Amino acid sequence: MNIILNDEAFHFAGGTLLDLLAVLGKPIEGVAIAINQSIVPKSIWAETLLETDAQVFIFESIAGG
Repeated sequence: MNIILNDEAFHFAGGTLLDLLAVLGKPIEGVAIAINQSIVPKSIWAETLLETDAQVFIFESIAGG
């Protein structure tokens, strides 16, 4: 399936938000995810299935000072 990931087209075999993070090699901690402009609680990432053409934004926290 094709999704929009952080404003770029991305082909994803399908699955949940956790599956997407695994494919991308992203950590679970320090990350927030929005689908179609709605933040998805981390507690339901394992059961949230992505749909074709979903707009997904992954936000990573950055420490600095």
